[in-house]
Amino acid sequence: MISRRENKADLHMHTLASDGGYSPSELVRKCAEANVTLIAITDHDTTSGLPEAAKEAARHGLSFVNGIELSTRFNEESIDILGYGIDPSDASLQDKLAFHRNQRMKRMTEMIGKCREQGFEITEEDVKKFVTGDTYSRPHLAKALEAKGYVRNVADAFDRFIGYGRPCYVQKAEEMDPREAIQLIHSAGGAAVLAHPVYYQLDDEVQKWVRLYGLDGIEIYHRDHSEKDIARFKKLAEQIEQDQSCSLFRTGGSDFHHESYGRTGEEIGLTKLPFEYARSLADAFNVK
Repeated sequence: MISRRENKADLHMHTLASDGGYSPSELVRKCAEANVTLIAITDHDTTSGLPEAAKEAARHGLSFVNGIELSTRFNEESIDILGYGIDPSDASLQDKLAFHRNQRMKRMTEMIGKCREQGFEITEEDVKKFVTGDTYSRPHLAKALEAKGYVRNVADAFDRFIGYGRPCYVQKAEEMDPREAIQLIHSAGGAAVLAHPVYYQLDDEVQKWVRLYGLDGIEIYHRDHSEKDIARFKKLAEQIEQDQSCSLFRTGGSDFHHESYGRTGEEIGLTKLPFEYARSLADAFNVK
């Protein structure tokens, strides 16, 4: 049970199971040290880190919500959908995740090829050294580029070479669309939330996704959301609720990977999310 004097929550973090820098246990311990008492692990396209994280959270008396972050594509734009309260043993979920992890591996091979076209002497083995979980992700390539001295850090790699529209970027050949991701999360017993909407300009589409597909919430308090952004997405959530007579979750988190990634605001314990919103999500899944 959470001590009532504690009031920090973070519902968006990554571990070594995907592209984070700490094992699930290490990340949970760091949360405990930072007095974050309600957490969710949302690794990309894998649930493999959830059992270890849940066990460690129980050991420290933290409230723990199963989570995941699914990659989708809409109108040629990458859109991430967070899933909360999912059942990791759901067979349909695991089958779909295996397929999309394979797509990630294929994309990585193509991106490495583009890096070599830029004159970088880098191989799949160089990247594999940094892959500790189930998924090959761009931060693994960024770390390999950093280790070779081609970039200053992970952020530099994204800014110059592997971010969207940069010379070494490749999109996955086949991706879910938001509708499929929302349905997959629902079939696994979870709630679907649009991740970091400041990255997109899709406010009108979000209203449709709530109405047509049952999108359950919006990540309002992301590390990259300014106070102006927060006000914008709070207003959007309120408008949708009023227009559609529904109730949406309001979530948020640091999107933490590792301190060395060099992203402003990506710090354990530095959370903008009001605790009552996190508690509302946890209560929906009977998380104590």
